[in-house]
Amino acid sequence: MNKKQIKIGKSLTSKSILRDKFVPQHQNGFNLAPVAYRWVLCNEGGLHANGSIPNDMDSIIAKMAENFIPRVQCMCAPTPVHSPYYYMPYPTHHVPPDLYFALRHNNQSEYHNQVDLDETTSIKEYASTFRDALRAEHEELMRLYEKYSLFQWSLHKVGDDKASIKIVGISDARPSLQVNDIVLLRPMQPLVKVTNTRPVRAQQYAIEIETRILNIVRGKDNLPDEIIISWGLKWKQQDELKDHAWVRQYSIRFIPSSTAIDRSLTALDWLENLSLFQQEALKDILFPVSAPIVAPLTSEQRQVFRGVPKATDYASQLDISDIGSPLNELQSSFVRMVRARTLDPSFEMTRPPMILTGPAGTGKTKTLIYAIADVLGLLQHGQVDVLQNRVLVCCPSHAASDVLTRRLAGLLKQSEIFRLYDASRPSSTVPGYILPFTCQVPNSDRFTLPSPSVWAKLRVVVCTCLDSHLLFRAQLTNQIIRAKRQCFRTFLLSDNPLGLSFGKVSLDDNPFFTHLFIDEAAQATEPEILCPISCVVEISLIGDPRQLSPRVFANNTSDNLGRSFMERLLRRPVTCMGGGGESLLGPVVQPDATSLVDLIRYYASVDGQEQLTIFLTENYRGHPSFLMMPSSFFYFDRLKSSKETDLSGQTFWCDLLRKVEDLSSPVNISIITPDADRKSPMVDMFAQIHRQTTWPIHFRGVQGVDSSVAIENFSGTDSWQNIMEAEATVEIISSLIVNGIQPNRIGAMSPFRGQVVLLRKLLRGKYYFDVNVGTIANYQAVEQDVIVLSLTRGNCDFVDNDIEKGMGIFGRPKQANVAMTRAENLFIVVGNPDVMMRDKIWRQWLRFCLRNGLWFGKGLKQWENVNSVTLKGMKFVSTLDMTQKLDEGKSSVVVSTLEKIHRVVSE
Repeated sequence: MNKKQIKIGKSLTSKSILRDKFVPQHQNGFNLAPVAYRWVLCNEGGLHANGSIPNDMDSIIAKMAENFIPRVQCMCAPTPVHSPYYYMPYPTHHVPPDLYFALRHNNQSEYHNQVDLDETTSIKEYASTFRDALRAEHEELMRLYEKYSLFQWSLHKVGDDKASIKIVGISDARPSLQVNDIVLLRPMQPLVKVTNTRPVRAQQYAIEIETRILNIVRGKDNLPDEIIISWGLKWKQQDELKDHAWVRQYSIRFIPSSTAIDRSLTALDWLENLSLFQQEALKDILFPVSAPIVAPLTSEQRQVFRGVPKATDYASQLDISDIGSPLNELQSSFVRMVRARTLDPSFEMTRPPMILTGPAGTGKTKTLIYAIADVLGLLQHGQVDVLQNRVLVCCPSHAASDVLTRRLAGLLKQSEIFRLYDASRPSSTVPGYILPFTCQVPNSDRFTLPSPSVWAKLRVVVCTCLDSHLLFRAQLTNQIIRAKRQCFRTFLLSDNPLGLSFGKVSLDDNPFFTHLFIDEAAQATEPEILCPISCVVEISLIGDPRQLSPRVFANNTSDNLGRSFMERLLRRPVTCMGGGGESLLGPVVQPDATSLVDLIRYYASVDGQEQLTIFLTENYRGHPSFLMMPSSFFYFDRLKSSKETDLSGQTFWCDLLRKVEDLSSPVNISIITPDADRKSPMVDMFAQIHRQTTWPIHFRGVQGVDSSVAIENFSGTDSWQNIMEAEATVEIISSLIVNGIQPNRIGAMSPFRGQVVLLRKLLRGKYYFDVNVGTIANYQAVEQDVIVLSLTRGNCDFVDNDIEKGMGIFGRPKQANVAMTRAENLFIVVGNPDVMMRDKIWRQWLRFCLRNGLWFGKGLKQWENVNSVTLKGMKFVSTLDMTQKLDEGKSSVVVSTLEKIHRVVSE
C-alpha cells in the first residue's frame, strides 16, 4: 500500500460513512453546460404543453369565482366597497423553478428573519418567519433531489404520450418524489441536424427536455420502481430526437415541484393582505390570550346520547364499526364543546381553536365523527339548525382524508359529501370506495370541482390542508361569499341599472362553511393550516402532539415549520410577552422540543376545559401491557386501559408468543435487592424478575452490526441496514406465519429506510408479499395485529449523528411513542441492548422487560461474566420526567400505575 492510499484510508472516519450520496463533478458539469434548445413537454399542472389536454381545474375555478353568486355591479353605500377581484380566481404566489440551484449551491444557506413564535403577536413577524423557513426548506429539498440524479439512463415507452424511468428503490427515497415534480433530461449524445445546403453539413446541438412526473409505481416481485413521466413529443421533436427504438441514454435530474410552497406562501399573502381589523381578529386564533365566552348548555342540551348517528346503507358495506357505539365522558365533553359553539355562533369575532388531543387508541377520530354528526343534527334533532351547517374537514395527508371520507360516508347521502382532489392527483392512486364521492371531468379520469348546484346540497367537504387552497382560489371562502351576498342583496334592493325592484329580499347570512375540523393536526405545518383557515375560522384541531411532528428537511426550520400549530398553541402563554407559569391551552415549557411533560402534567390537574381543550385518556386498543411504558414516558402516567378482555383471543396470542420465545433463550440474569431496600413495598414488588406469561410483549436482544448502503439505493443517510437484526426479524415473522397468522396481519417496522428495503427483500424471498413493511413514519395512524420493530442501530458512536440528522429512533421520543403504540395483539422488538441502554426511554423499556421476564436473546455485554445485577441506590418513579433529577434516569426505575395494577407476582 502506497502513502497516498494510507492517507486516504486514515481519512475515512465515521463522518465519512455518514455522508449523503454525492454527485460526481463531471456529471454536474455536463448538466450545467449550455444547451441550444429546451423542450418543455409538460406544464405545472402535469398537462401536455402542446395543448392536447386543457387545464380543466383552472377553468372551473374561474367559473366558480365568477358565477357561484351572480356577479352584479357593486352599489353598496357610501361608495362601492366590493372589489371586482372577488369574482376572479385569487392569484397564487408562484415560486419560479430554479432548475440549476442545487448544482451551484451545495450547502444550506442561513436566514435571519426568525422570531420566537411563542412570544410574538405580530402578523408581520409571523409571516416573515415562515416565508424564510419555507424558502430554506424548498432549497434543501432541491439539494436532496439532486442526489437522485441519474447518468447514462434509458427510458421505456408507456403508451403514446408517456415514458417511464425504471429505478430500483426510488419509492423508498426520502424526501419522496411527488407527482408534478420536474424531470430534466439531457441526451448523452448531441442531436444532429443535416442542412439542405451544398455541400451537406451536419450540425450537432445539445438540448434539455423538461417534463413532469405523472405517477410513481412501486415495483412488485423484485421488479424496479417506475416513474411515469409525460412524453408528449411533437412529430418534429420525435424526428430530431431519432429514438424510435428507445435506446438513447440521458442524464436525468429531478426538481421538486413548488406546489406546496406556492400554496403556503399564498396563505401567508392572504394573511398579510387582510385589513388591520381583520388581522387583529385573527390573532385570537394565531395568538390566543383569553378563553372564549360561550353561552352554557342547558341540562337538556348537554345530553349527548339521546340517539346515535344514523348509519346509511353504505356504512354496512364499509363495515364502519364505531357508528352507534357510545362515547365515554371525555369524548362526550368534546362533542358538547362543539355543540356549545354551534348553538352560540360568533359572526363578529373569532375564537381560539377547540383542541382534542390524546394518544393512539383513545378514539380521537371516532369522537371527531360524532362531533361532525352533531353539527349536522344527526345526534340531537332539534338542538342545531341542521340545514344551515356545512363542514370543511382537512388532514395533512391524502390517506387520513380518505379514512375520514370513508367513515363519514356511513352517515350521509352520497350527494351530501364531497372528497376534493387536485387535478394532478392520479385517479389510480385513489381507493375505489372513495371515487363515488369525487367529481371528475366527463370522459376523463381528471378531478375537478362540482357545479354550484351541487355545492348547495353538500354538507361535508373533505380534502388535504394544501388542497383547500383550491377552494380559496375559487373564492369559496366565508369572507368572500359574505361580501358577495351583501353586494347582491344591495343591488336587488337599490335603484339598479336594470330598473328592477324586488321589494323585500331574504338572503342567507350564515357562513358558507360553519365549521373547520383538522384531523392529524400535529403533523401539519402552520402554513399548511393557514390554507383552510383562509376559508373558515371556527376551527377544531384533533391530533396528538406527542407523536410525529411535521416532516422537514432543513435543519434550521425545526423550531417553526417542524413544530405544528397545535403544539405551539398548547405552549402558548397567557401573558404573551411576559410568560408565566400557566397557559391558556397548556403550560409554558422549556424549548427543548423533546418533551411536553409539563403539558401532560397540566392536563393531570385540570381536566375538561370545555371551551378550550379535551385530553382523552381511556385507551381501547391493544393489551394493557402495551400502554404501561408509553403512559409513563409520554402521558404523565394518565392512561387507562378500557379494552374489553377476550380470554380466548388472549390465549391464542400468548400461545403464539411461546413459539416465538422458543427461537431464543431468556436472558439468564437475576436481580439482587440490597437488604436496606427490602423495607420498601415498591422495591419488594418490582426489584425481582417475575415472568408475565399473559403479556404479549417480546424483546429479542441482538448484537448485530449496522452498515450503510447509501451508494446502492436512494435512502441517503437513512440507508442503514443491520443484517443480523433483519434475519432475526424475518425468523420471528416466519414463525408467526407458520403457526397460523396471515401475513397481512403482520407489520415489520424500522426507523431506517435501508432496513425497510432489506426486510422487504428478505420477506419477498420467502414469498411473504403481504407483510406490511415500512418506516415508523409510515405507521402513523396505522395499527396492525402484530408489530415487529427492528431498531437497527448497532453502533453507539452513530447515535449522536442520528439525533443531529433527525433520523433513527434513539433520542427521538415522538418516534418511540409511535413505534410503541401500533400493535393490537402482539408487540415484538429486535435490537441491540447496549445501544438501547444509552437512551433514557429505551433504557427504562429494557428494565421493564427484564423485571417482567420478557427479555430473550442477547443481554448486555457487561453481564457476560456476572450472574446477577443490583438495584442498589435506585429510585422508583412513575413518570419519565421524574428521572431528570436522577442522572437522566440511570439511577431510577420507571414503573407505571398500569404496571402496578396488572403485574402478577408469583409466590
